[in-house]
Formats: sequence, C-alpha cells, structure tokens
Amino acid sequence: MVKIYPQSVVGRYRTIKNRASIVLLLFYFLTPWLRWHRDGNAPTQAIMIDLPTRRACFFNIEIWPEEIFYITTILIIAAFGFFLFTSILGRIWCGYTCPHTVFVDLFIKVEAFFQGSRNSRIALDKMPMNSSKLVKKLLTHLTWGGLSLLFASGWICYFYDAPSFCHDLFLGQLGTASRSWLFGLTLATYILAGFMREKVCTYICPYGRFQSAMLDNDSLIVTYHSWRGEPRLQKNTKLKNFGDCVDCYRCVAVCPMGIDIRDGLQMQCIGCGLCIDACDAVMSKLNQPLGLISYSSINLTEKLKKGLKAQVKLIRPKTVLYALLILIAATIILKNLLDKSIFVLSVERERGPLFTTLPDGDIRNTYNVYIANKALKVKDICLETRGVTDALIKSNMMHMGNTYQKKLCFPIEADSENRFKVFVKTKPDTSVDSEKKFTFIVRDIESDKTEAADSILISGKSLQFYTAKDLLE
Repeated sequence: MVKIYPQSVVGRYRTIKNRASIVLLLFYFLTPWLRWHRDGNAPTQAIMIDLPTRRACFFNIEIWPEEIFYITTILIIAAFGFFLFTSILGRIWCGYTCPHTVFVDLFIKVEAFFQGSRNSRIALDKMPMNSSKLVKKLLTHLTWGGLSLLFASGWICYFYDAPSFCHDLFLGQLGTASRSWLFGLTLATYILAGFMREKVCTYICPYGRFQSAMLDNDSLIVTYHSWRGEPRLQKNTKLKNFGDCVDCYRCVAVCPMGIDIRDGLQMQCIGCGLCIDACDAVMSKLNQPLGLISYSSINLTEKLKKGLKAQVKLIRPKTVLYALLILIAATIILKNLLDKSIFVLSVERERGPLFTTLPDGDIRNTYNVYIANKALKVKDICLETRGVTDALIKSNMMHMGNTYQKKLCFPIEADSENRFKVFVKTKPDTSVDSEKKFTFIVRDIESDKTEAADSILISGKSLQFYTAKDLLE
C-alpha cells in the first residue's frame, strides 16, 4: 500500500484539533495521579479499576463485582451519547477525540519534527540509506517508542496505583502480568500509530462501515460544494466559465486518510476538517469566498445551492430519541446510586449436624455469615434476627462478645469483607415441624439502613430420630 505523507496546515480546525489533543492527553496522563482519601485497604487513587480486590473506584463511588450493571449502564449512556453527537455533528469523534487519531497526529508531528515537511519526507524515503537518513529515522522511531511506552504506562496506571507503578517500573519489580501488558500495549501503539495509521480506520475500526446507519440528511459532514467548485480551473483549460476550485490538490495533501474530498462522502473520511483549512487558505489568497469545503449537511447544501438562508436542524426525531434514551438510562443509574446498599449480607448454614443440643437443653444452630462494608469509612453495625422470638446469638469473634445476646453490635472496617460464624440458641421445639424460617438483619447504626438474608432454624428433633409411628401420627 502507498504510504501517506500528510502536509501540515494552519487554520481554525487545525487549532481546535491541537487544543483538543492537548486537553485529552493531559486528562489521560494526569487523571491516575489524582488522589482520593479512603479508609481501610481501599486504593487512594481517585479513578481506578482495582483488579486484585475486584473494585472500580470513581471518587466517592465504589462499584463491586455484583454491581457491574452500573458500568453496563454507563457504557449504554456513552453509546447513545456517541450516536447523538454523530447524528448531529457527523464523525467528530473520529476527527478530534479518538485515541488512535490523537496518537497518529502526535506521531506525524514527531515525524515532521525530525524529517521535515511533506516533500522532505517523501524525498528522504526515496534516497538511499546514508548517515543523515539513519539518524533522522532512528530519532523518529526512538521517540515513537518512548511515546508508545508512555501511552502503555498511562493505561496501566488506571489498573495499578500510579506512584507504585512508577516505583516498581524503575526498580524492575513489575509482575509478569504488568510486564506483559506494558510490552503488548507499547508494541501495539508503536505499530498502529506509526505504521498502520489510516489502515486502522479503514480496515480495522468498524465505525466507518456502520456510520451510514447514524447519519441522515441533516448530519454535518465535511462537504465539497461542487455547485461552486465545478468545473475546476486546470492548467491549459479552455473553459471560460469555471468554478472556484483551482485543482491545487491541497485538500488531498493535508488529508491524513489520503482521500480526495471532492469525490464526495467516503467511508474513509474521519471529519477532521483539515481539508477545510487548506482550501480556505487557498481561497483567501485568490480573494474568493471561503467555505468551498465546509461542514454541511445534505439538506443544508441543497438550500445553499439555491441561494436560500439555511440553519443546522438540531431537533429531529432521531436526536430526540437518543436524548430520551440517555435521560432514561441516566435516571436509572442515578436512582440506583442514591439507593445503593452500604452492606452485602450472606448467610449459609454450617455443614454437619442440623443442630447441637447444649448442656442446659437449649438448641444451637451454626451459620457462616459474610458481611461486606461498601462504605469508604468505618461503620458501627448491629446484627440481629427476626422471626424467632426467643433466639439469642453470639459469634466466634472475640471482639463481638462471648455471651449470647439479642443482637451483636460491633464496628466493621471500611471497604472490607468479613466472614465469621454466628451461633443461634433457642429453646427446644418437640413438634414434628421444627424448621422455622427466620431472617438475619444487619443495620447501620448511623443511617439506620438495613440489609437482610433469610435462613432456616431447626429447633427440635431431626427427621433421623422420627419413627414411622411419629410420622403417621
């Protein structure tokens, strides 16, 4: 395949693209360094997916494995937001904010810095290898490698505490998994942004192929106004009435995808607007009206062609539908976050004897209890039972007391999981049906919020002691 050498350009959309890239790169690399205080063993990084503890941390919000639907809903909101902006502004994501686009643009700037302008780069690649070419190529690829390593490190810092990662990286103490991810991401970035560039957008990324499902006649796309530009003024032309296009090919030279926008809307077009800047610069020198190439929609272009005043139509059925879906999904996740449970309570009967008869004749049942505190601070809680009036409980944990009580009150560490045994003592029940359903309740003393788990208590004879006569009676 033919290598594309994009020419540098100065203009409004180039400036927007530069500023957007700076903001996105700063956000990407600096976000893992934001700190957020959390008690207990929780990470102090503001935004982080903590794989060892299976947590997703976002400032004051922690998402546990059983709450994965939060992330799913956020992704749904992001998808509908993506569809909404695409239906209005076309492929603005691809042109300005896509990570691949941002890093390809950065790699091209590095290439231009060491190897010169577009014509210089073309000439350099055509000349035989010499010391000057070797130095320029070597510096280019070393810088690409450094940027690739930097990108890979930034990505890993969202899963690995940033200061700890840098410390372990420089001391060579990274684990096998971290080293593998670091190498893989560095290599992928180096290859994709350095060599494949437009091929990723054309052959790998699916978005260009299904964009037609999201675009309509009112979506803004990079448009060449052929009604103004044709017929083109070419060398040795004999036409007297020609259009504004002088066939300078500047729009093609600056395009990072290497396409000719004058051929109409194409799948490869990422909507970056650099061809607009190039064309406007030429039109300005020729004292012609700007906007021969511009962001426009099919309907807008038709009105401009007829000389009518036209405006971008933002409110239409598709955009209203996307906005409503975003609102519904956002409402659902907000309601769930406001009602988010502080605790997780799980109770399982101890395997073994159905019950134990104590020396005083009372019956004891044993349970394995799991309590997780999702809050970011220590909580004082009480554990009690409901459904059995004479039930008394105690635990095998000494800090909860060593006597039977109606309820156990104790502190639970922030962001912690706790497993312990609970013994429930009741008076014996001589009836055949001695199984009783009851409920464990954990209550936060401060907020009075509760979490419940059902279980079964056996307070009498087990079936193995029943005779056939007992069962018939």
